[in-house]
Parts: sequence; structure tokens; C-alpha cells
Amino acid sequence: MQNLIPSEVYSSLILQYLYDAVIVTDLEFRITNWNLAAERIYGFKAEEVIGKSTVAILKTEQLHSTRDNRISELKNKGIWQGEVFQYNKEDKKLKIRSAASLLKDKLGNTIGIIAINRDITEENKIKEELVDSEERFRMSFDNAGVGVCILDLNGRFLRVNKKLRTMLGYEETELIGKRTNEFAYEDDKILFDSFRDLALSGSKENMIYEKRFFSKDKNILWFEISNSLVKNRDGDPSYFVVHMNDISGRKNAEFHLRSAIKEAERANQAKSEFVANMSHEIRTPLNGVIGFNELLLTTNLDIDQREFVRNAISSAHGLLGIINDVLDISKIEAGKLVLNEVISNLKQIINDSLGVLRWKANEKGIDLRLEEGPEIPEIILIDATRLRQVLINLLGNAVKFTEVGGVILKVNAKEISSQRTKLEFVIKDTGIGISEEQKTHLFQSFWQGETNSKRRYGGSGLGLKITKSLLDLMGGEIEVISEVGVGTEFRFCIECSFGKENLDQDARDKNEIKKEELVHYNQAVLSDISPSILVVEDNEMNRELLKRMIQKYIPKAIIIEAVDGLEGVKFFRESLPNLVFMDVQMPNMDGLEAVTEIRKQPSGSKVPIIALTAGALYEERKKCFDVGMDQFLTKPIDILALNEILFHYLNRSTLE
Repeated sequence: MQNLIPSEVYSSLILQYLYDAVIVTDLEFRITNWNLAAERIYGFKAEEVIGKSTVAILKTEQLHSTRDNRISELKNKGIWQGEVFQYNKEDKKLKIRSAASLLKDKLGNTIGIIAINRDITEENKIKEELVDSEERFRMSFDNAGVGVCILDLNGRFLRVNKKLRTMLGYEETELIGKRTNEFAYEDDKILFDSFRDLALSGSKENMIYEKRFFSKDKNILWFEISNSLVKNRDGDPSYFVVHMNDISGRKNAEFHLRSAIKEAERANQAKSEFVANMSHEIRTPLNGVIGFNELLLTTNLDIDQREFVRNAISSAHGLLGIINDVLDISKIEAGKLVLNEVISNLKQIINDSLGVLRWKANEKGIDLRLEEGPEIPEIILIDATRLRQVLINLLGNAVKFTEVGGVILKVNAKEISSQRTKLEFVIKDTGIGISEEQKTHLFQSFWQGETNSKRRYGGSGLGLKITKSLLDLMGGEIEVISEVGVGTEFRFCIECSFGKENLDQDARDKNEIKKEELVHYNQAVLSDISPSILVVEDNEMNRELLKRMIQKYIPKAIIIEAVDGLEGVKFFRESLPNLVFMDVQMPNMDGLEAVTEIRKQPSGSKVPIIALTAGALYEERKKCFDVGMDQFLTKPIDILALNEILFHYLNRSTLE
């Protein structure tokens, strides 16, 4: 059985055993990686140089350029190539051919620099000896450690050294007189021709480039080529001296590195898709758990049974909160979390947030109260869901970690302009407090306090990370002041637009409508009507649950059930219902396609369609509205939210 090596390990091994020195640094030029070739060339072991500056270790010199110029070219072009002088451990001066590139992570952020260095001290001597002595040149030429050849002005081989013949696999007689491009990769043939034209015109007499060749056994070899034009004593072009370094290993390493990066990106995408899919799959059965328990709570139960059902609902909502946190953190990491700012009632957001925690505070016997400043606006433009999430996260932590005393939410506002206000929220508790060391980890994913704290208080460890990310999106800031054993204070500020006159009136009108709907809900005004309702849902349990919920408030409702979008469109044509509940994700035809088909029909333009989804994402909600849906119900379905929709679209006045 073949022993498979992970691509990233394979890439690392290639870099480690490359003939060229591979030196990796951070952005401060501190060495982070030093391969075996670097040890051989410079004489320093890796442990002697890791963490040290290349300036101190290599002592780089260049006659016609400065270090600042090289760094500037690297930053502007992303790569720098050239020859420099450097020193080894014995303080011996080396001539180095270097190619330095910016090192980037998968998001494209520059995280360091990678340099591929070759000791060309001996190679340089070959060039010098070529001028001084043909005999010395001949000896050095034949025994050079790199491929060397001499080409005529048309690119034909005149001489080829042993190293190059070995690399290509040809005998000297098979190469002499033939053009180098006969052995070159088709797309790379233009490289020599371009240099030749520049060299003969006097524009550029030396050039370094990379080019692919075919060996005799048809393998593709990558060469780094240093091509120089040599002139005779009269200054006329005579021939080309070409040094060819086999960089196939480096190129393979780069290929595997790119492949590893792409694989990591695919894995990250798969993770995000998995999280979103699992969120949907878990929320679907939770819809049944919460829904049927809420229905059970409306039946005749004794005290113990009612407590058991409430505990089951509470536990299911706790699981739902964890699912939402995991989905949020996945979207934050993918950079896909967006805000949906709408006109909202600030005081209602605050009261809703306190209401969620009031029962828990009462159960623990601690005080939970609100202190409002005098200039608090009622109507603001904000993502109400996300602001409520921030408040509930911070208040929830405060209540969870407080055993004696209480929690105070202070809200103040400062008007910045006629339409902008700065809101300040302070959540102060008398709980266990946070140490200075713990503060450094406070907003990290999955972090909690000490192990015993984790066992005692539980939680996913995502709340504060999500809170910080949401406030960053809102342009807000958060700070924490705490003393162990005394208590903790979280303080955050956000700016937003606030409304007066018309906006205030619109919000008050909407609030009155909601209050009116709740009153009618209590009076069960839907019990004497018999509307036709189409439920399109592929999950049988969810259909049954929604059917029971509807019949709880509209006993005479005529409910038509469809198992997918195709059947939903068919039943809509046949029955012309008064209201449609449409699941989004279904086989054969999904809810978005089904609604698009329904809206095309003359009879389908005015019938209210309510989206049902376990996705609970703003983007999915937008898609539903884009195809013509009127409202949106998230699974698990809130029975009060369902009743508001039923009353809004099916009260007697709307059916007349």
C-alpha cells in the first residue's frame, strides 16, 4: 500500500532539501525558517539564527543599490531579484543570487518574506576567469556545479558543460548547432528571443528569467537562467554565456504550496457550508420539540407537568441559542455577517432584552434593574436583532456570574446632531469578577474562565466574541472594568440615527397595531372564521405541528398540505387559498421557485405568502422578499409570532 504524505508536509520537505538556501522572515526581517542549504552555504545552524535579523546575520552588500531601494522594490513589485554580497559564519564574503518574494496568507495579507538564495561565488569566478584566461575558463566551464552553455547570436549551442548535459540527458553532439528553443516549452520560447533582441540593440546585456525545457526523457524541467551577452575587444556582440540552475524542486514546492492553500480554502468553505447545513438540520427537529411542547403547555396540565414542559422548552431554546452562536461565529470568520438597519423602538429593545433575563434573575434572587438617562430617544435606525443580541449576551453573562447583589443596565444618550445620537450602555454586576490575565482572552472564540468556572457556569464561550464582532460592525467600542470578587462593568457606545415626528408616529402606530393584535389574540377573535390555508412543507412533522398551531387559534380553518414546491403550485391553482405558508428548502422545487411561479398567476398576486425556514439568515430573508413573499417565520416557530401573522392576514376585515 502506497504511503501517502500530506501535501503540506511534502512541500515542507522539498523546501528543506532544496539545493538553494530558503530563508523565511517576518515583516521585521527576523528569521523564522532556515533550511539545510542555508546551513551549508552560510555555516550557521538553524537554532543559531531563528529569531535574529538577517541584517545582523547576512550583512548584505550591493554596489549599485541600497537596502532601502531593495525593500522598496520588493514592496512595490512583490518580488526582488538580483545579486548581492553576503558573509558566512567564518566572515567569508559570498556572492549570492537572490530572489525575494512577499509571503501572503490565504486572505492575501502580507505576513513575511521568502528568499531563495544561491551561492554563486564560484559561478562569478567563472565569469571573471573567462575574461582573464580561456584555459582557466575551459576548466571551470566543464566542471561547474551549475549548467553552463555558450550560444551564438542566434541561440544555437556552441558549447555545453557536463552539468547541463546531465540535466537535459543529451550528449554534446545532440546539442551542438541546435537552437535552445528546439528543447524549450512552447510558451517559453519567446523569452530568449525577447532578450536576444534587447541585448543586440544594446538595451539590456544581462537578464535573469525562468524557462521550461524538455529533457530527453520528455520530463519538464524548470531552469533559472542568467543570460549575458559577451562582446569582443571591438565592442561588437560575440556570443551569449548562459548559466542554468535547475529549480524544478522549488517550482514543485511552490505548486504544492499553492495546492495546499487552495485545499485549505476549500476546507474552510466546506466548514462554513457544513455549519450552515447542520444549523438547518438541527433547527428543523427543534421546531417540533419547541412547537409541540408549547402546544402541550396550552392544554390542561397539573403543576408538575407544566413545570416539566417549561423546562423542556427552556432547554430547547438553550440549544437553539448555541446553534445561533455557532452560525454567527462561522459567518464572522467568513466575513459574511452584515447588519440590517431598520426603524426600531429603542425602549422596546431594552425591555425585551431585560425580559429575557428577568426570570433567571428572579430565580437566583438577585436584582435586575434599568436606569435610563433623560435624553433617551424612542425611535432609532439600528439592527434591532443584533443590538438585542449584544444586550442579552452581556446581561446574560452578568446574571450568570452574579450570586449575590444584582445587575444594573444604564442607558444614556448624547445628541451629536439633529439626526444623530450617541448611545452609551453600561452593564454593571456584583459577580465573581474577571482577573487581569483573563481580560486578555475575554473576546476570543470558545474561551471561558478557569476550568472550575466552565464546569459550574457552562456556555459555548462564543458570546463575547460575537458581541465584540457585532459592535465592530456597528462602529462601536466596548471596554471592561472588573475586580475579582467585587464585580464587573461592561461599557459600550454606538452612534445611530434617531427619528422625530413622522418616524416617531410611524413607530407608535406599529406599536399600537402590535398591542391590538395581542389583545385580539387573548380574545381568540379568529375562532369563528374558516379560511383556506395552504401549507407547503416537505417535513411531515413540521406540517403536522403547523397544522395543530393554526387549528389552536382557527379551529374551522381548511388546511391543504403540499409536500414540495411542485405540489404547492398545483394545489394553489386548484384551491386559491387565503394564505400560504411556504418552506424555503424542499426537494423537486424549492420555496423560492414555487413562489415565483405562484406570483406569475393572476390569482396569485394578492394572496399573502409567509416564508418558513430553519436558515434564519438575513440573506435568506432577503431572497424570500425578493421573490414576493410577504412575511417570514423562523423555525422553531414562535406561537405568538404565528398568531400575529394569522390575525394580521386572516381577521374578518381582511377576508371580507
